[in-house]
Amino acid sequence: MRHVGRPLARLEDYHLLYGQARYVDDIELPGMLHAGFVRSPYAHARVRRVDASEASSMPGVVAVFTPQSGKPFDFAPGGKVRYQGEAVAMVVAADRYALYDALERVYVDYEPLPAVVDPIKAMEPGAPLVDESLGTNVSHREKYASGDVERALASSDRLVEEELSTGRVVPSAMEPHGVVAAHDGRTLLIYDSTQKPHVVRREVARSLDVPLAAVRVVQPDVGGAFGSKIQVYPEEVRVAAAAMALRRPVKWIATRSEDFKVTTYGRGLVLRYKAGFTRDGVLKAVKGEVIADAGAYDWFGFDLASTAATMLPGAYKVVDLDVDAVSVLTNKPPLGPYRGAGRPEATLFIERIMDLIADETGLDPVEVRRRNLVPAGPYDNPLGLHYDSGEYLAGLERGVAATGYYDLVRRAEAARAEGRVLGVGMSFYIEITTYGHEVAIVRAERDGSFTVAVGIAPHGQGDATGIAQLVADELQIPIERVRVVWGDTDVVPDGVGTDGSRSLTAGGSAAVLAARRLLDELRKAAEELLGGPATYSEGVFRSGDKSATVGEIVEAVYRGKVKAQLEAMEVYRARPTFPYGVGVVEVELDPETGIARPLLYRSYDDIGVVVNPLLAEGQIHGGALQGISQVLYEQVVYDQDGSLATPNFAFYHVPKAVEAPRYEPHFAETPHRSDHPTGTKGVGEAPTVASAAATIRALEDAIRRAAGRRVRLRSTPVTPEEIYRLIHGGA
Repeated sequence: MRHVGRPLARLEDYHLLYGQARYVDDIELPGMLHAGFVRSPYAHARVRRVDASEASSMPGVVAVFTPQSGKPFDFAPGGKVRYQGEAVAMVVAADRYALYDALERVYVDYEPLPAVVDPIKAMEPGAPLVDESLGTNVSHREKYASGDVERALASSDRLVEEELSTGRVVPSAMEPHGVVAAHDGRTLLIYDSTQKPHVVRREVARSLDVPLAAVRVVQPDVGGAFGSKIQVYPEEVRVAAAAMALRRPVKWIATRSEDFKVTTYGRGLVLRYKAGFTRDGVLKAVKGEVIADAGAYDWFGFDLASTAATMLPGAYKVVDLDVDAVSVLTNKPPLGPYRGAGRPEATLFIERIMDLIADETGLDPVEVRRRNLVPAGPYDNPLGLHYDSGEYLAGLERGVAATGYYDLVRRAEAARAEGRVLGVGMSFYIEITTYGHEVAIVRAERDGSFTVAVGIAPHGQGDATGIAQLVADELQIPIERVRVVWGDTDVVPDGVGTDGSRSLTAGGSAAVLAARRLLDELRKAAEELLGGPATYSEGVFRSGDKSATVGEIVEAVYRGKVKAQLEAMEVYRARPTFPYGVGVVEVELDPETGIARPLLYRSYDDIGVVVNPLLAEGQIHGGALQGISQVLYEQVVYDQDGSLATPNFAFYHVPKAVEAPRYEPHFAETPHRSDHPTGTKGVGEAPTVASAAATIRALEDAIRRAAGRRVRLRSTPVTPEEIYRLIHGGA
C-alpha cells in the first residue's frame, strides 16, 4: 500500500499528547545555574558605565558579565544600545529568585540619545544615526530592473503613485526563546529552542573559537517558531560562553515580555511606487522601492526587502520594472523572517496594485488578473527568478471555481437585505520556496526496519510523518517500520534546518535518495548471499527460488558472510520551486464598532505532490489565520522615543480559536510536480502569502458596502477605529 497521498495522523505526537514533551525549560542538569539579562529601557542611548558590584556580592550570584567582559559577551557594541531591550549585562545565579533580585541591582548609567523609529524618516538627512560608522541609516540598497520603465510609464493610459506598508508583527510562538549550555571540558552541549541546530552549532563554534567537532546542539521539543528561531541570537552565544567560563550548566529562559523585546519581528516593509496601466486593465510598468524597517541591526532586513522586490511581479506579464530593495536601520528590535518572509509582502503589494487597476478601470478583479497573468511556466521572471512549472491562467480559473468566489460575492450582495455587511476578497499568489543543501542518513536494522536521520528540524509541522511516508514507499515497507529522528547534530552531520517551506522538498528528497542508495547496497549484498541477480519487493530480495529479507541481509553483514554498507548518507542540493494558487476571504463587518470578523477562508493551491493531505490542510489553517491576523488584529506600537507600547499579550492581540474563520482548502487535482525527487513544492507559507492580500480586499469590499463608496486601504493592520472612520465620513 502506498503511503504518499494518504491523510495519515502524525506519528510524532504520542509524547506530546501523553505529557512527555521535553522543552528547553524542562531540562535540568546537575549544578544548573540560571542566567538573565539587564536590558536597556531606552531605544537609543550611550552606556557610560555599568556597576555590577552590588549584584556580584548578593547571595546566590555566581557571575556578572558586563561590557568590560569583552568578547564573546560583547555587550553594548560601539558603547551604546540601539533598541529598547538590548542587553547590557548578564547575571548568572544559583536559582531564579536570586537571579531576578540581582538583575535589579546592576546599575547602568545611560546617556539617552534621539531615536528614530520610522524608516522613511530615518532615510532623511539629519536623522539620528543608529550606526554612526555607516554615516547613514541606509545599510544596503540594490536595484532590480528590466525593460524600459520610463518609456512604459510614458506610454501608459493611466498612472498611479502611492505608498503601501505592512506593519511589524510579533511571531508569538507559544514557547519563548530559551537555551541550556553545559561544558564537560571536551564537549560544549547546547539544548536550544531553535529551527536550525546545525546553524547554531556553526555560529557558536565560530563565536567561541572552538572546533566544530567539540560542539553538540540538541533541539528538544519546540513550542513554535514561525521564523523567529532561525536567527542565532546573542543570548545563545552568551549562555554558551558562560557555561564554558564557569564550568557549570547555564540555563536562560525568556519571559513573555522579554521575548517581545528579544525576538526578531516580522513584516515591516514599505513599497513606494509609481505604476502605469492601460485603460483596459493591463499593467505596463512599476517603478519604486521596497524599504525594510530593518531595526537596530540588519540581520535579515535586506534579505526580506530583496525577496519582496524580486517577487513583486508575481506571475504577471509586466516586464518593465525598476525596483530598489532598501534596508534601513531604526531604533527597534531587528527585523527577521516571519512565515513567508518577503513573499506575503510581495503578494500584498502586487495584489493591491491589481485591485487598484480593477477599481480605476471598473473591471472585475478576476478579469484584471486574467488579462495580466502569464499563461504557464516555466517562466523567467524579469527580475531573475525562474518559475519552474505551473498553469497560472488555468490555475486562476480553477481556483475561482473551486473557492466559489462569485457565489460568495452574490451572498454578500444578498446579505444587505438581512442587515448584514459582508465583504469578499481574493488574491492570486506565486511564491518561492526551498533552497540550500540538506542531509539525510538511512540505516537498515537487524529486524528489517529502518532509521532515518534528517538535518531538517521539525517543530510541529508533522515533517517526520511526511518523510516516513516517502521513505516507506521508496523501500516498499509499512510505515511502522520507519523511524525518523532529527534535532541532534551528533546524529546527522549537517543540515540547514526548517524554514522556507523546504522541509519535505529538501529534507524529504535527501531521505528518498539515501534510501535508494541504501537499497542498492543491500541488493549487492543480497546477490552475493543468494548467488545471483536479485529483485526486491516489500522488504524481501529474491533470486531464483531463494530469498532473504532485509533483516537477514543485515545479519549476514554483521556475521561477515557478505560485505555491504548498512547506512547511506545523501547530501542533497535543493533548487527553488514555486507553488501558486488562489486565496479567498469572507469577512463580516459591524459598522457601529468597526470590528471585522473573518467568516471563511477558501483556497486553491498547486503545491506539487501532496504527501499528506491532513498535514497540508493543517498548514493551511494556521498559515491563513496568521495572514488574516496581520490585517485584522496584530499591531506593534512604538512611541516617538522607540519605547514599545505593546509589550505583551495584554496589549498585543493574537487571535484565538473563536476568532478563526472556517477553512475550506482545495488542492490541485493534477498538481505540477517540482523536479525534486519528492515532486513537492511546499505548503507551510503558501496560506500566509495568499490570505493577507485577500483579507485586505475583503475589508475594502465590506467598507464599500457599509459606506456606499469606494475606499482604498494601503497598510496593515486595519484597525476598527480606521474602519469606523472610513464608514462614518472619514476620507
